[in-house]
Amino acid sequence: MKENNRNDQLERFFQHNPIEDPLYLKKYVKDHPDHKMAWYLLGREYAAQGKEGKAAYCFAQSGEIYEAFECQKITIEGPLPSYPTSISKKDTEPSSKRKTSSMGKWLPLMVILLLLAVPAAMNLANEDIKGFPTEVVKTSSLSIGATPSAIPATEKQEVPAGAKLYFSDGDWSKKLQRVLTSSGTGESVIMEAPRSADGKWSEWNRSVKPLISVETQVGGGSTAALKYYQSQICSCQVADSSALVPVIANWMSEREQAIVLQSTIQAYQLKTGSLPEKPEQLTKPYPDNLLPGLAPEMQEAFPQVVSKFNESAKTGKAQESGQTTDKNEQSKQTLKEQAMPASSQSKSSPDPLRDPLRIVIDTDQHRLALVSGEFIIRSYLVGLGGEKTPQGDFKISEKVRDPNGKSNGEFGSRGMTLSDTLYAIHGTNKPSSIGKDESHGCVRMQQADIEELYNMVPQETKVTIGKGVLPAVSDGGNGNEGGSPGIGAGRGKPDQSFRLPLQTKDSNPGKKYKWLD
Repeated sequence: MKENNRNDQLERFFQHNPIEDPLYLKKYVKDHPDHKMAWYLLGREYAAQGKEGKAAYCFAQSGEIYEAFECQKITIEGPLPSYPTSISKKDTEPSSKRKTSSMGKWLPLMVILLLLAVPAAMNLANEDIKGFPTEVVKTSSLSIGATPSAIPATEKQEVPAGAKLYFSDGDWSKKLQRVLTSSGTGESVIMEAPRSADGKWSEWNRSVKPLISVETQVGGGSTAALKYYQSQICSCQVADSSALVPVIANWMSEREQAIVLQSTIQAYQLKTGSLPEKPEQLTKPYPDNLLPGLAPEMQEAFPQVVSKFNESAKTGKAQESGQTTDKNEQSKQTLKEQAMPASSQSKSSPDPLRDPLRIVIDTDQHRLALVSGEFIIRSYLVGLGGEKTPQGDFKISEKVRDPNGKSNGEFGSRGMTLSDTLYAIHGTNKPSSIGKDESHGCVRMQQADIEELYNMVPQETKVTIGKGVLPAVSDGGNGNEGGSPGIGAGRGKPDQSFRLPLQTKDSNPGKKYKWLD
């Protein structure tokens, strides 16, 4: 940055009292995102308010300014002010008086630091750094919620064997704190599913992506190398995540198999009043067919899932009878699970997909979503019947393969009856009607889409049909060539559809189906 431009920027910056006017700081960093000292000051303000997540983000943007001040690379007379975490005598003073007193003591110091640090920081930020090496920082110098900015490598990064995956439930900074304070070594990757436009859903169907990784090494003092994979959390050139894609995809596939298995066991219990004893009970012939088959991994995980259901049932009975449970032990177990890498979970664990699968159909958008809690697992474009399509809550009461006795009939290759009515979710031999209101009330789907959905949902799955019940999709299309990301079988990639082996007879050639197409 040229000297006159820097001076103009500093003059505008000090037209307000930046320390006592956090609203001005917020506006300033929006207008000047490369002003690292402003990011640092805003981070200190958030830290003073106890907002660790926001402070972590600001400190990450401040980069070498944060490291310089917190790690004492720039030394001046007197210590850098800190914020007490425990209640002291000053805490009993009126907040306005306490803030004025505190700011008055260290405002001159911060002004001096700013004048000393900004020129160097600006020059460093504009230097052509060859190779963009990943920054290595001492973990002991990191305060809770504060992460220095890293300059990632441009060359393809290899993922070390045994890399640990951590899923963030919306606050990656807290997950990063746990990773940084753990004693383990190796690479830890924090990942997250994007949020929907309305903020109500996690769009698993659009993919789970890595946010940041920490590679911890021990030797001559613990160090952590940070790499950022998304520009929105560091405003930097991001690291290559291509080596992580298959690792995360495999983890996602395991979670999907686990939630399908868990939902099917719950459906069996709902349908029969008891838990299954053998995996074969989930793949009985028509009309008791819940799933067409089980993948080898699902059969292997079956005993563990049933065991968890039995344990939950025992706990519930104990609470109903008035028996007390050890809350401390439960709390310890919860903390232990939160600290555990997601990639170390057994194949029987569906986390973070904990709730039974259900179907939500938005008649305004002609879209059907398979969801678990707040997670959208799959999203499909469908054909409907306008006002002829009923609204309300239903359940899948029947599943049948080739309802017309063939895969290319008017109901396609799969069909699922809704609550023993003449309405159904089925395929179609009129693919051009998808996205339109041309049916007599049924829900039409593309062949690849209905076949994937048929594999993922058992009988008894809840179905909700309504208007405006799903978030808007930014782009139109069916998710295939050039369509919206995450829309369609296999999250928009039919060749990656969820598949199960056929291990039962789930067709019903003796019945002529009269669904309202």
